[in-house]
Amino acid sequence: MCDAGAGSVDDSRYDRVTYVSQAVCQYRALDAADSKRETAGDEFRSEENRIEAICRRDLAEAVVKAICSAYPYETPAISIYPTLSDKYKYWTEAPR
Repeated sequence: MCDAGAGSVDDSRYDRVTYVSQAVCQYRALDAADSKRETAGDEFRSEENRIEAICRRDLAEAVVKAICSAYPYETPAISIYPTLSDKYKYWTEAPR
């Protein structure tokens, strides 16, 4: 995802910035699940990593495609949130 543009706002200060936190995923496999290790109807828990990164809006589609092509299961959980800009762009600066 960083190769596709995630982890940077192109400010020439940093790139490939990601936030990784450990998480527990809970789910139940359904009949249509494409899995060799799970039985439909059973509930499961697995330890996973949650990865977060910032990226420019114009690169979001490329980043999502990169995540989907690298994800080992059916569908990755991807959330996209707009971030503050303009006078609130950098957290180290006080609002004007």
